[in-house]
Amino acid sequence: MYYLSDMRDAIRYGVTKSYLQWKSNGTIPSPIDLRKYIKPWFYSNYGYAKHHINPVCRSSVSILRSFRKNHRNKRYPQVNRLAMRLDSELVKIVDGRVRITMRPGQYEFIPINTRNKKWEEYSKHKIGEVLITDRIISISFSIPDRKEISGKKIGMDTNFSNITGTVFDGGIKEVIWKSTSSIGSIQNDFSRRRRELQKHVRNQEKRNRKMKRTRGRERNRINDAMHKLSSSMVKEHPDASFILEDLSNIRKTSRPRSKKMRTHLNRWPYSEFQRMIEYKSRFKTIYVNPGGTSSECPVCGGRLKHPAWKISRCYNCGKDYDRDRLSSLAITLRGLHLCGDPFPVSAKASLPSVMDEYLYVGSPPETAGAGGTEMVYASNNIMHNNA
Repeated sequence: MYYLSDMRDAIRYGVTKSYLQWKSNGTIPSPIDLRKYIKPWFYSNYGYAKHHINPVCRSSVSILRSFRKNHRNKRYPQVNRLAMRLDSELVKIVDGRVRITMRPGQYEFIPINTRNKKWEEYSKHKIGEVLITDRIISISFSIPDRKEISGKKIGMDTNFSNITGTVFDGGIKEVIWKSTSSIGSIQNDFSRRRRELQKHVRNQEKRNRKMKRTRGRERNRINDAMHKLSSSMVKEHPDASFILEDLSNIRKTSRPRSKKMRTHLNRWPYSEFQRMIEYKSRFKTIYVNPGGTSSECPVCGGRLKHPAWKISRCYNCGKDYDRDRLSSLAITLRGLHLCGDPFPVSAKASLPSVMDEYLYVGSPPETAGAGGTEMVYASNNIMHNNA
């Protein structure tokens, strides 16, 4: 307990130093810079091992960054919890106990509850980080990714209203489709609620409290919907590797769009959904470059046009394709190319047998455009009728 009290005081000192620098020059110091500032004070006041200063600096900077983002209405960040995150260099498991290095040659031992069903599996790996509080001690392990790539692969195109996938298993087998409209409905519903709160609740403290509550409820409902969707996809295809788009910089690299499009783009939780797919699947997940999946025809390599949002028109093929389905095919082929031959060859050889699943079968757009939409739809319909 005395150790946690000392570390709480040290974190308070670190937060104070960071806070003063933030107010003076407008920037929060990094943990490395903060370590330079408080190192003489820390070593002169505490005789702990030198590695203890590192989590103190990280915690101090994290608290101040969270305060700057979420608690602008408060005057100063508060540090009240008795909690500390320890580096792996300070911790070792010895005879079913956690050994914490307090000072050189001086250790504290804490017994471990080994009844967890995965303890034997996890304890064989390297310790990542340890969280110690006045009630519990939580240990995380760094488990290497040993997943393999399956022969069956599913390339998925993630959209606002649906998730479309192309299944490859020795050849292109089928196209799958899952609706994500419930997520958009939840977001629109809670966005409307927040507008009503901002409009009708005059008391600022009450309004902020209600706004925080609605954001929490929205987050919980969206996470529940994504968990159900990702679990159903993994259960339906337990022996598949998923091919996903690398969307890590989509907000930075995307060209200017309308306000409505930017709103949908910023609030769609695509990265969280991909993370759920990745950790639930037994096989390795493949990420590909998303650039051009809706502008280059994966069938012939021609340039695609979009007379309507859902249509990808290839004048070289002479067909109108469903935009989402064709994008999933492009993603699948890119993932297969990453795996090397002969996968792309067998994929393209099997494509004609399921080609009709990628054609657009809805109503044609109002303007026919170059080439005549009516003729294109006639060829599409002929292909469907002959299938």
